[in-house]
Amino acid sequence: MSTIEGPKRARRFTASLPVSLSEGAAHYALDTENVSDTGLCLRPAKVFPVGTQLHLVFGRPPELPALSAQGIVRWSEGGKGVGVQLTSFRPGDHQALLRFVDSQSQREEAQVVAPPHIKSQVS
Repeated sequence: MSTIEGPKRARRFTASLPVSLSEGAAHYALDTENVSDTGLCLRPAKVFPVGTQLHLVFGRPPELPALSAQGIVRWSEGGKGVGVQLTSFRPGDHQALLRFVDSQSQREEAQVVAPPHIKSQVS
């Protein structure tokens, strides 16, 4: 697995991707709240403590093939969710995630609409 070096603040995109999550022998199925090239925000029924090591398989073919990654819980707040930093990937999976995030960025930029013309009102 390749490893991501050092924490950084990455641009996040709202995306609901199915996730299969493993913590030791326990398995959970849930969806992402948002995604970046370095992590995921999840809203699991169980709130995992900061520092918990997780194995995640996530994606939405054909846009994003199923990716396999290791992660660590960086923040956890009941009712809000957990933030998972992705720390390592199966070979080729990080590049696939980068392409997905780039495509989401381009899609978001294409949807930006110029503000409506503001008409002045005369009293």
